[in-house]
Amino acid sequence: MTILAQYLPKNALERLKANKDAVLIDVRCEAENKFVGRPVDCIFVPWLDDPDWEANEDEFIAAIGRFNCQKDTEIILICRSGYRSGDAGKCLLKFGFTNVAHVVSGFEGDLDENNQRGNVNGWRHDGMPWLQC
Repeated sequence: MTILAQYLPKNALERLKANKDAVLIDVRCEAENKFVGRPVDCIFVPWLDDPDWEANEDEFIAAIGRFNCQKDTEIILICRSGYRSGDAGKCLLKFGFTNVAHVVSGFEGDLDENNQRGNVNGWRHDGMPWLQC
């Protein structure tokens, strides 16, 4: 059985640089992607989004396929804090993808003592390349 690998942001970026065929897929919703920012050179495929906020595995797999991801493509998933990317990764494994990982602290990271994100860890906090449009 294939296991979902877990990376810290720096390790994920190292993997993406080491394997030019690897892809980083942002599974956050469209509003997060637009208003919070996103990693540079990522593919955007929401796991959950407006209006129903429910995961549709078949639609997710079809969207991944539209980006020419093969079953053995190295795929690294990222969300806000690592939970949705974990669920999306399990879905990919269930559908036969074999080289799947996710960023455990996500784009915004864990909550701090004031219940705010972005101050403890995460892609943006750790200085990985990102942009906001």
